[in-house]
Amino acid sequence: MTKTKITTKEIKIPAYEGDAFMAYIAMPEDASDTKKYPALVMIQEIFGVNQEMRNKCEEYAAMGYITICPDLFWRIQPNIQLVDNKEEELKRAFELFGQFSTELGIEDLKTTVGYARHMPEVNKKVGAIGYCLGGHLSYRLAAACELDAAVSYYGVNIHEHLDEIPLIKEPLMLHIAGEDEFVNKDAQAKILAAVDPIENITAYRYDGVNHAFARGQGTHYDKPSADIANERSQTFLKDHLSS
Repeated sequence: MTKTKITTKEIKIPAYEGDAFMAYIAMPEDASDTKKYPALVMIQEIFGVNQEMRNKCEEYAAMGYITICPDLFWRIQPNIQLVDNKEEELKRAFELFGQFSTELGIEDLKTTVGYARHMPEVNKKVGAIGYCLGGHLSYRLAAACELDAAVSYYGVNIHEHLDEIPLIKEPLMLHIAGEDEFVNKDAQAKILAAVDPIENITAYRYDGVNHAFARGQGTHYDKPSADIANERSQTFLKDHLSS
């Protein structure tokens, strides 16, 4: 796949209740009001807008997307950047997750989607891709607002929100880790059974891998499975977001 030169920056997006939150943006260098690209909202894990999320933004930007990763923990502690291989940082990440309001996070994501749609460099197509907490939020966002496509990697607690499936009108792809320590086999089976008859939802289960198998150099990273999932995601997003 051809890579394009990119540019990156941090911006402030006005929140719906009047404040503002940081978002990291990576985009093709030649993006303009005459050279437009699709937008992709990158949804963070419990580790904030860390280097892993920034790397993913840059990877997708090099493929021709305007990627935006909003700071969803800003109401608790802004500008969090943690990793999973340091015990104290992993503990802090779970503390933040415990304080996080999913509903407020969805509102911030809806605001980010609206911001993206009105960027002059965007071709009006907007998708979302999320991991872990972001995988849950990507699924919920697909039900809560108009997205052109959404991808969820090992989303937690999706099985508790299967009643939202009828609200998902556009294409959605789910990546499920077969040995996910946070989504047991029963929950996985419920998800797969619920989405199986739904034409616009595609789900893949990756046997033998744990939660966060696609997290860069994370503790559960599994390159073969990550490569397969990422290729599927890239093809899916290209099919549904290209102008």
